[in-house]
Amino acid sequence: MANSIKHILVGIDGSKGGTHAAEFAGTLARATGARVTLILAHDPDVYVVSGPGEAAWISSQEYEELHSRFTEQLREKVSDPAFKAAVEALGDVGAAPKQIVTWGHPAETLCEQAKRDGVDLIVMGSRGRSAFTSLVLGSVSSQVLHHAPCPVTIVR
Repeated sequence: MANSIKHILVGIDGSKGGTHAAEFAGTLARATGARVTLILAHDPDVYVVSGPGEAAWISSQEYEELHSRFTEQLREKVSDPAFKAAVEALGDVGAAPKQIVTWGHPAETLCEQAKRDGVDLIVMGSRGRSAFTSLVLGSVSSQVLHHAPCPVTIVR
C-alpha cells in the first residue's frame, strides 16, 4: 500500500531554485490534496561573515547586535520577497500555505521542522542563493538528502 502525501515542506530562500521548488510543490499539492508549509531559514554564519561588509573578526557584543538586528528582521516575514515569489509559484493549493521564517542552519532547520511536523515530503531547489555556504559546508540539498526523516525531492 503506497503512502499518501498529506504535508509538503518547501525550503525557500528567494532563489530561482526555491521558486521552482514551490511551483513543483503546488502541482503536487493540487494532485494529492496535501497542505503546504514554506520555510525560510536564515543561516547565521553567512550573516556574520557578510554583515559587516567584509570578512572580519567581530566581538561577541558586535555579534549579539547583528544577531538581534537580523532576528528582528525575521519577524517581518510577510514583507520578505522570497515568500511572495513562493506563494505566487505555488498557485491555488486550497488552504493558504503556512509560512515559517527562522534563524538557523538551513539543512538542520529543514530536517528538524520536517520531523517536528510529521512532514511526508520535503521539496527544495538544487541550488540556493548562498554560494559561500555551498563552498564551505556543502550544498544544503545534499545535507538534507542525507539527514531528512522523510523523502526529499530536489527540483532543478
